[in-house]
Amino acid sequence: MQQNGFKLLLVIIYILLLPVSMFSQEKITLNLQKSVDLALEKNPGIRIAEKEVEKARAGVWEAYSTILPKLDASANLQRAWEIQENTIPNFIKPMLGPLAGVIPELQDMPDFVKISFGLKNTISYGAVVSQPLFLGGAGYAGIKMATAAKNAAELNLDEQRQELIFQTANAFLMTLLAKEVVSVQREALEQAKANLEVVTKKYEAGMATGFDKMRAEVDVANLEPTVLSAKNDFEAALTQLKTVLGLNMSADLEIEGQFNFIEDEFGSQTLDQLKNIAFENRPALLATRYQKNITSSGITLARSEFMPKLFFQTDYSFIAMKNDLDVSQDDFSKGFTSAVSLQIPLFHGFASTKKYQKAKLDHRIMLDTEKQIYDGISAEVEIGYNNFQVAKENYFSSMETVELAEEALRLANLMYEEGANTQLDVLSSQLSLTQAKLNYLKSLFDYQLARYNLRKVTGKLKGIL
Repeated sequence: MQQNGFKLLLVIIYILLLPVSMFSQEKITLNLQKSVDLALEKNPGIRIAEKEVEKARAGVWEAYSTILPKLDASANLQRAWEIQENTIPNFIKPMLGPLAGVIPELQDMPDFVKISFGLKNTISYGAVVSQPLFLGGAGYAGIKMATAAKNAAELNLDEQRQELIFQTANAFLMTLLAKEVVSVQREALEQAKANLEVVTKKYEAGMATGFDKMRAEVDVANLEPTVLSAKNDFEAALTQLKTVLGLNMSADLEIEGQFNFIEDEFGSQTLDQLKNIAFENRPALLATRYQKNITSSGITLARSEFMPKLFFQTDYSFIAMKNDLDVSQDDFSKGFTSAVSLQIPLFHGFASTKKYQKAKLDHRIMLDTEKQIYDGISAEVEIGYNNFQVAKENYFSSMETVELAEEALRLANLMYEEGANTQLDVLSSQLSLTQAKLNYLKSLFDYQLARYNLRKVTGKLKGIL
């Protein structure tokens, strides 16, 4: 029992000595700029795309290696545990045939003898230089393909960055909207409570009916769950923002920023001008042009399978053969050779023909894909342009509506206090003002998001606006 008590005491002391930061989550304050910077730094999709660019750049040098000379050094030690013997005709016997009468023993010589070639140890070393002289266009086609692939990878990275900036802006602005909606709903609740106080005083003074008081109480009761729902929507928006930014779900976020209308000259351009900007700058479309170059070079590469190939090679080597390993440089003999070889493809089981057919089909598919992407971007720009114009008009309309609704509520409260209208007029004015403010916030959100989207679809979204 004493031992258990001692262990418990140690645990308590350890907990008390833990730093406070272990129990408190540091608050992260985010505005739109910080959110975008964090997303670009942490997003795994961007990290993968950056590594793909690095791979593509390395691929360019790999492609150049096919036309550059190659130098290889080698060293070899060969041990013959048993030297092979070969049977050959005995050339000496026929040569000495005229002396058979003088040397009778010549008749006993065998017609065939066994002889071994080589010694037990063979040591060689040297270097070989090889240089392709003509590859049927394959070398330069490979370089063009690798360069185009590198350019396409860089454009794909740019496209992903712009998409991430847009998604981050969307998530942040949605969170900011949810935060503002909470404020509007709280303000509506406070107005309803203030109205209830006015109605209660008038009821106690005999100037309002019990029905008026009940209706004011119901209005307060209806708004309380609306505030709770708005808070829940705000928490959901925070969760979505954490997901986009790659943050831990337990992170404590504080959102800074407010909705402001900013006149955007980019949206004042005509639809045709915006389409031309997209066709010149949209990374996805530019990448397809490089991919088209890849498939075009692929045809050249496949055609090279039918072409002869010419190679040059030089071998500079030394070789020594001994039965023991007591070898010095004097035991080596030098060899220096050069050769030019020509390879002419004749028949490879129809593989070359099918590769060529596939390459041509890949190029035709890429042409159709480019047309499809071209049309898709054109449609995206048109939709984005129309959404921007609508969002801009909705903003001006909703701004005027808020001003009218505020004035209508002021007059309704004044007239109710003077007995010139009913409690229903006040409640209706309060509801109209709340809805007008919500519509105003939504119009600002739509306008800001439409600005980002218009730049994204034209390939001009490089940062926050």
